[in-house]
Amino acid sequence: MKKSIVLSWQKTKKSIPKQLTLFFLIPVIFLTTSLLIKIGFIWATQLLTKQSTAMLLLLVYRIIQNVLWALFFLYLAAPDKEPTSVEPKTKGSIIWLSLSVIACLGLYSLHYTHAFQIQRATNPVTISHRGVSDHNGIQNSIDALKRTSQQLHPDFIEMDVQETADHQLVVIHDEDLKKLADKNLRVDETTWKELKKVTLRENGYTSQIPLFKDYLAAANHLNQKLLIELKITAKTKNSITHKLLPLESELANHELQSMDLDTANQMKKDFPKLKVGYILPHDLLGSPKNSLDFVNIESRTANGDLIQALHHRNQAVYAWPVNSERQAAALRFQQLDGILSDDMSVFSTKSEDIKAKTASILQFD
Repeated sequence: MKKSIVLSWQKTKKSIPKQLTLFFLIPVIFLTTSLLIKIGFIWATQLLTKQSTAMLLLLVYRIIQNVLWALFFLYLAAPDKEPTSVEPKTKGSIIWLSLSVIACLGLYSLHYTHAFQIQRATNPVTISHRGVSDHNGIQNSIDALKRTSQQLHPDFIEMDVQETADHQLVVIHDEDLKKLADKNLRVDETTWKELKKVTLRENGYTSQIPLFKDYLAAANHLNQKLLIELKITAKTKNSITHKLLPLESELANHELQSMDLDTANQMKKDFPKLKVGYILPHDLLGSPKNSLDFVNIESRTANGDLIQALHHRNQAVYAWPVNSERQAAALRFQQLDGILSDDMSVFSTKSEDIKAKTASILQFD
């Protein structure tokens, strides 16, 4: 390192601006060029109509990417002095570069042929996030539940349950009522007698906070399956799961989940016949080991490695929120088992799977 710094100092004639320019400009140019190439190929997937065209596009992208990397490292490894014989050096470089291109072509041909032949789109269960679709009601309200279930027929409706100060289970997402009612009240510090008088407003609709038992009864009447999230606070962690026990028979065919792993494990112990999952808020260290039935991950962290690792544990994988047709179609090729969305139209079959798959490989590979 010391010798390199001294040599760099000598080569640039001790010009600090010139050294800084070379030090920062060359890597920036390389990274910018690489990023623009990748973006260009992702945009080019919009024009695809055939699988063979998609695979050819991926091959060209990979070859260009690897040649660019090779040229960058050749530049870094270039000798300080001019070679005495230019022709043999140039000829040798051309041969090695050609061999690199041929090797890339062969390896990536095998890789992408395998990917397109073996990897197939799954049909994940469709889940309405908080029971609404495209702002068709107030989140977690019974009216939105009925509207979404009867008109859009999702496989599941995801909803949120909290415990009040007097140990009643209510259906609401936020811990306080600031957003939906403009009131400075926390759910776990307010009694049901007070909460039931509050009017919620969202998307041009009004509603009251429902009791969970009423929401559950409405869903069972509609034969609508629920994905029930227990939202935990420090005041409710030790009691909220016990409040579900009297509703065991009504909970049949529904699924439970929580962002608190201890709570999720307790629910699985209390309801061994139900599917219970853990909500993974982010993927920094991967999902903690557990024996639950599924893991619900953020769509931004829905990469192939994480999904494959969870499937290796025999756990299903859900992702949230997915709010575009293209993202939903691409994630189908990531072998997801369930997708949560705020807009049920993202599950439209009009999306071109071949384009979504190509974009998925470019983005995740």
